[in-house]
Amino acid sequence: MKPQAQRRFYLILVLFALIGANLIYRYRNTINQGPHVGAYAPGFSLPDRDQKNISLNDLKGKAVLLNFWATWCGPCQSEMPSIEALYQRYRDKGFVVLAVSLDEGGWPDIKNFMKQIPLSFPIVNDSKQKVGDLYQTTGIPETYLIDTEGKITDKFVGPQNYDQEIFFKKVEGLLPKKNGS
Repeated sequence: MKPQAQRRFYLILVLFALIGANLIYRYRNTINQGPHVGAYAPGFSLPDRDQKNISLNDLKGKAVLLNFWATWCGPCQSEMPSIEALYQRYRDKGFVVLAVSLDEGGWPDIKNFMKQIPLSFPIVNDSKQKVGDLYQTTGIPETYLIDTEGKITDKFVGPQNYDQEIFFKKVEGLLPKKNGS
């Protein structure tokens, strides 16, 4: 191989190595973005369908499943029935689901979605992505489990089936303790 061709080959090789390293760095940082397990969940307040503000801070004392989603997101749609089932199972025991819709179209899109999949847990709309930015959401669905003190105990990126034993145990471990127990 001629020296000039050899130099070009090594230059291209170094370029690909740098691109690869950059992609790996970005991927690792994307996964680790947002609030971490063990940290307090950042507080926020957003309007529900009746334009009443719901504040995450007002939910202290309850176990919270905080779910970022959108009506146009197929994986979000597929997990919603299992989130509803989990909510129904524990709602009377100090557990709440707070779903943060990132739909830019706002409530018309959300209400149309709820005609197809009825949901009874609180939903708020973050059409300007302010809370999504605060939590540095990189992909949806993205879900946090938060204890009664407001600390994040688990984070899930991607769709889950919440209507199963592993999630029952996680939620049961976070439920408010009754006096005398």
